[in-house]
Amino acid sequence: MKKLFVTVILMAGISLLINAQDKTAKDYKIEGADAFKAKDYQKGLNAFAQAIKMYEADGKIDTTLYFNAGVCALKIENYNNCIPYFDRSIELGYKTCVALLYKANALKKLEKNTELEQVCNQGMTTCSESAGKFNELLFQYYLKEGLDIFNNAAKMQADITPLAKTDAEKYKAEMEKVKAEFTKSLPMLEKANKLMPTDENCKKALKQAYELLEMKDKAAAL
Repeated sequence: MKKLFVTVILMAGISLLINAQDKTAKDYKIEGADAFKAKDYQKGLNAFAQAIKMYEADGKIDTTLYFNAGVCALKIENYNNCIPYFDRSIELGYKTCVALLYKANALKKLEKNTELEQVCNQGMTTCSESAGKFNELLFQYYLKEGLDIFNNAAKMQADITPLAKTDAEKYKAEMEKVKAEFTKSLPMLEKANKLMPTDENCKKALKQAYELLEMKDKAAAL
């Protein structure tokens, strides 16, 4: 009886192995689609990746697979892995604008800001229907970078304020450093303001920096 039980298990294992080996690229594509519908994105990614591998080994291309694999990788926050899939989808002209937008979001998460800027500019130029979304992503990047510098300058200014009454010369010297820091914040804040002139947070920071730097005309123009 024990020998029979072991034989049954062995045969079942062999059967599973044969079935796995018999799977085609199309089978993996269907498996990936089913996993995606079930929100099992890791399984979906694995299946789509296997389908891509098998198709490419035969010299074939299924344009949908790269985009779908990229979405699965994005869903599980595997940002580095999703970008090559979206790049391939863009190269093949499949859902180009959506792939660009998803790639931009992944780049934002990875803080790859130079590439983010390039992709957003490309998206705003070539994808009129999605231009606003690329604009928003780029605006948020510029604003965050500008405000990080601006807030540091404001802290520096607050820290040296007591010196105004106790050591005027030192205060004057330190104030030059503060002004230099505010000046560094201007390029990013100005870019953000150009993309979204109505944003009050950006306008307020810019105006304060302009006034401190005695750039009265620019402050008045906001």
